[in-house]
Amino acid sequence: MAQTQSAWDQAVDDWLSSLPGLLTAPESVLWWPGLVVGLIGAVWFGRDRALWGRAADYWRELPIDAGCFIANSALPFLLSPLLFALSVIAAKGAAAFAGVLIGSGATDIPGWPLLLLAALAAFVAGDFALYWTHRLFHAAPLLWRSHRLHHAPPVLTPLTAFRFWPWEQVVHLSGNMIGQGLGLGLVAGLAGTQVPALTVLGVNIFMLGWGLAFAHLRHSPVPMPFPRALSGWLISPHMHQLHHSLAEQHRDRNFGTALAIWDRMFGTYAIPEKGERFRFGVEG
Repeated sequence: MAQTQSAWDQAVDDWLSSLPGLLTAPESVLWWPGLVVGLIGAVWFGRDRALWGRAADYWRELPIDAGCFIANSALPFLLSPLLFALSVIAAKGAAAFAGVLIGSGATDIPGWPLLLLAALAAFVAGDFALYWTHRLFHAAPLLWRSHRLHHAPPVLTPLTAFRFWPWEQVVHLSGNMIGQGLGLGLVAGLAGTQVPALTVLGVNIFMLGWGLAFAHLRHSPVPMPFPRALSGWLISPHMHQLHHSLAEQHRDRNFGTALAIWDRMFGTYAIPEKGERFRFGVEG
């Protein structure tokens, strides 16, 4: 019991000590370079004030958004033993499977191309897992009752990204960590050696790039598109806003977090018209 209490206290201490670094820590979704990119994009693409909706809606949703942010920013720290264990188990399983397929491989220290491949594999596999956990919460009526909290507000802000019941966030975090572990383990098994992901400032290089470039405008009213060809591979902010649309034709579209290829593969892909606007929320 004392050991459990100590682990809990350590997790809480880690979370509380992380709060001052929300703007300065590269692993934070509110890292200041990402905020700057988001602000520049909001100014450029959101020049039409009619896009932003009513101030009263923002104020009404703020307490819920802030509460969800506090709860869900703590979860990765409180669940770190579970998430680490899931990632390790998945990585070892994938590595063993790959080893059986190809036999023993080289054991050289991996160079940066292999580290980059491991980072890409973790990013892609984790994103694939998030596609399916997200889709599951739309498909099952009982789970939708939980997920509708995320879709409820008529306005979107960067804090909407945290607007989940904690138990739903546990599912998404667990799925993502299992996916990342499988990706890393597969590369390690094929290479015949331990292969960590290539990181920059302690963060997977692909996850850092995605968060820095696009994360803050996914949950905003700013219709930021990508070039048509790029939209076939990546979910633009405009495409994710379509996912939040009230329109019947947009229902259950664009479940992907970063990659659009899963939506294309499984028939849930939709691309908005240039400058198309949406009404957000859940009615009925």
